Amino acid sequence: SILAHALGPSRPPSASASAAARRATALRAAEPAEELDRMFFDRAELFVRSGAGGVGAVSMNGQRPVGGNGGAGGDVVLLCDGSLNTLGHLRGRASVRGDRGDDARGKESGRSAREAIVRVPPNCRVSELESGDAVGELREPGERLLIAAGGQGGEGNGDGYRRTRDSRRNYPPGGSTRARLLLSMTLVADVGLIGHPNAGKSTLLRAATRARPKVADYPFTTLVPNLGVCEGGGGAMLWLDIPGLLEGAHEGRGLGRAFLRHVERCRLLLHLVDGESAEPAAEYLAINRELQLYSPRLAATPQVVLVSKAELPHVAERINETVAAIRAVAPHGRILPFSAHSGLNVQQ
Repeated sequence: SILAHALGPSRPPSASASAAARRATALRAAEPAEELDRMFFDRAELFVRSGAGGVGAVSMNGQRPVGGNGGAGGDVVLLCDGSLNTLGHLRGRASVRGDRGDDARGKESGRSAREAIVRVPPNCRVSELESGDAVGELREPGERLLIAAGGQGGEGNGDGYRRTRDSRRNYPPGGSTRARLLLSMTLVADVGLIGHPNAGKSTLLRAATRARPKVADYPFTTLVPNLGVCEGGGGAMLWLDIPGLLEGAHEGRGLGRAFLRHVERCRLLLHLVDGESAEPAAEYLAINRELQLYSPRLAATPQVVLVSKAELPHVAERINETVAAIRAVAPHGRILPFSAHSGLNVQQ
């Protein structure tokens, strides 16, 4: 199929649909994008503070020091949970704090605090909020990442007495560790569907996989990414449909940066061009310009260009002209008209 080769081995809308279209258009076009990001749940800011260590005791048994040690403070740990697929559960949760270790009592050492666990979905990146420096990444369920170590417990005088005379000194308890973090997740898929709003991406996803995204005859139907599994001769491939991209997507307009994050790891991009477009080549170039401005690496991902809505008579009449216009500006010849409704070239 053309997909494997690239990898290198209508009805008029109802009144309610029109109203939904207007609401969606206003939502996606509104600024700033940070406000819209709240509905996306793929990023979360988190303040973490580990627990401080407990204080060691000073206690004597006759002439012999016997004071116990303080307990260690609680760590803050991220745990990858395969049952999660968003960071929505962290919205509104401003901070996570580890417990303080117990102080020693006489010769009895204090109890160490339990770790504080924050569950995150797979493919979650962790970075420092202010500097942007990477802290780590959790990809597979069960993986753990220590993000704030608890303070060690303070030494009592009994522990110091047990060492050699030259090193007898009681150590104070360790303090807590603080960090402001940005958590971001990406959906890892083999194939990403990109294009302008209403180009037919969700319709193709429904036709090629068992996914059931919302489909309608107006722009901005898709407001969050959708995943589907496509079974083919080369095995199963995970497809990712992201909402339509607007001019200025690389700067965050219409949640563009949030959407583009999810196709960065795709091995192949299916670039859908609306067969009804009056300027198909210009639309093709506009999307690729946004990819280049966002990430040259993403722009270099192999693409297959699909011209949608080929079942419509007025599209079919000039389909050769449309394909030729795109071929004149594309750096490859992987261009194919298709129809999700009639099945034309869907299996290809």
